[in-house]
Amino acid sequence: MKVGYLRVSTDDQNPQRQIDGLEAVCDELHVEVISATSRKRPVFNHVMRKLRRGDTLFVYDLDRGFRNTVDALTHIDKLKVRGVKFRILTFDVDCSTPFGRFVITVLAAYGQLELETLSQRTKQGMEAAKRRGKHIGRPKRNKNKEKIK
Repeated sequence: MKVGYLRVSTDDQNPQRQIDGLEAVCDELHVEVISATSRKRPVFNHVMRKLRRGDTLFVYDLDRGFRNTVDALTHIDKLKVRGVKFRILTFDVDCSTPFGRFVITVLAAYGQLELETLSQRTKQGMEAAKRRGKHIGRPKRNKNKEKIK
């Protein structure tokens, strides 16, 4: 069986790009709306339990399935031991070979670098705005529950 797992972080995000790609190659799809950093991912955990020897787990992009490099490599190793293949739709690489594992490691590390860099830049931007006297966060309210500008 070819099982697709796809994730978006919020209800505002549209999973259709992932659905369009995965439905062409998968027997079934499992969609989860949750942040990748969330400790509990019920749909992901259900899919991981469901997979059997000979099945293939597909994700659209590596970062749609895993939280970070260690998470990706750990789950991929567990799948390999169970006889479950793993594929990334956007990369045609056999993840069970040494070269495939290398590619996955580099991709996961790059994704983690991208996430951490974005977070760092956001924090730096917020600090710069605070130094200029800008309010960061929800608007302040007075006792009458009116927004203060």
